[in-house]
Amino acid sequence: MKITLERLRYKASFNKQGYEELPNGNTVNTNEKLFDFWFGYYKQSLSQSVSSNAFDFLKDKVTIIARHNDKFVEAMDNTSYTITLPSPNSKVYHVASINPDYEVNGYDTIVLSATGTTTTTGTTSNG
Repeated sequence: MKITLERLRYKASFNKQGYEELPNGNTVNTNEKLFDFWFGYYKQSLSQSVSSNAFDFLKDKVTIIARHNDKFVEAMDNTSYTITLPSPNSKVYHVASINPDYEVNGYDTIVLSATGTTTTTGTTSNG
């Protein structure tokens, strides 16, 4: 598949989850944005999609392509990093798997898995 900059039409954010303690002693989850990046959706062939769905692998998963960034590779082993996509996929995702391309101007293929939370302004809430 030929990947070009024109395919990267959508803007997502790369975040780090943490928590904040409120004055009353309660804690709330936070989702601090580290940086924005441009991405495109990865299209699968019909046979790939049917094969994957047979094993229920793609449930709550989205596959994207983005310019290579070592933070994406690091996020695969560290679930405190999340990715937030724009509507209609405005959920919080973890990196489930990645096919990194370390070449100059390389593109990573990233499979994202929904975390079960949705985004709100600056924080996440169970949803």
